[in-house]
Amino acid sequence: MIQAIAAKSLLTAAGEMAEGVVVIEDDRIRAAGSRQAVAIPAQARVVDFGEAVLAPGLVDVHVHGGAGHDFISADAAGLRTIGAHLARHGVTRYLATTVTAEWEATLRAVGRLAEAGLELHLEGPFLSAARPGVHPREQLIEPSIERLDALCQAAQGRLRLITIAPELPGALEFIAEATARGIRISMGHSDATLEQAMAGMAAGARHVTHVFNAMAPLQQRAPGLLGLALTEAGLSAEIIADGIHVHPRLVAAFCRLKKEEGRAILASDGISAAGCGDGNFRLGPIEVQVAGGRCEANGSLAGSVLTMDAAVKNVMEFGRQTLAEALAMATVNPARLLGEEREPWREGARADLTVWSRNGDLKATFAAGQQVH
Repeated sequence: MIQAIAAKSLLTAAGEMAEGVVVIEDDRIRAAGSRQAVAIPAQARVVDFGEAVLAPGLVDVHVHGGAGHDFISADAAGLRTIGAHLARHGVTRYLATTVTAEWEATLRAVGRLAEAGLELHLEGPFLSAARPGVHPREQLIEPSIERLDALCQAAQGRLRLITIAPELPGALEFIAEATARGIRISMGHSDATLEQAMAGMAAGARHVTHVFNAMAPLQQRAPGLLGLALTEAGLSAEIIADGIHVHPRLVAAFCRLKKEEGRAILASDGISAAGCGDGNFRLGPIEVQVAGGRCEANGSLAGSVLTMDAAVKNVMEFGRQTLAEALAMATVNPARLLGEEREPWREGARADLTVWSRNGDLKATFAAGQQVH
């Protein structure tokens, strides 16, 4: 089947293009550009979204679940439910993210999620006991090459990102070896000094997990990991723009500091409670209480109920970003972190796209050429 999805504007890696159209054949992009430049086949089904904006599908590099299901415990039906929930909010690519648990249970979860064909982000257990957030301290362990070997065997080539505290014993060797194997390393849940964080970067780390949260606060003579994340052009950093994890004024400051290099990334840190309202939910082995959109366990924030379409709209408001700037933080920037440097609208790419109103409301999601929302 051939479709032509048209709208007033098309967002590309270079900016906005007026009167855009994306031609899709089955699950792949056949052509994209301005209507004047792209020939629409006579047999194509044309869907015109009028004054809307076409953008790539959203990418969430840090999400633990949604719609009542947690990645660590979800069965096949639960995994499909999470995927459908994410698609309703514009997400067409995501990293199923684990949370610290007993080591053998972590390996089992990684193996099961890999068998399901999911891409993975390991958040824990290689975290600092000084900055664990909600992660159980008793399950934190030190990184080693042997543990990396076990993870890689379980993950079957689907481990994309690991969050690690770079100051831990063995961390630098772990970071270097994981990087050599093509796994991206993020620094987070860390009490690292500036020097320790720089050593982590020198070893291969290129990202920082939920900046401002679970790291030493910024001090004028001790900038630490946070100071490096905000000022280092070679590091991307993710932010949870829900107005709970980070004050809106600091979201705005983050945007100003990081967007020029294309290193600002939106992430949801969404848990099973996302889309479900208040109540008691699970984050791996942790029971989480949700009230008024705030997720807590034992007095600590425990993920969020943020969705990525809401994050886009929030960063437009908090950070005074244009729709194009906000969408870059949820599309091309996280894709770049995962090694995707190419134009998202190139011929032959998977046909993942979203449709937006000019004020940031999600109108539709297409995944592999099929409208799923």
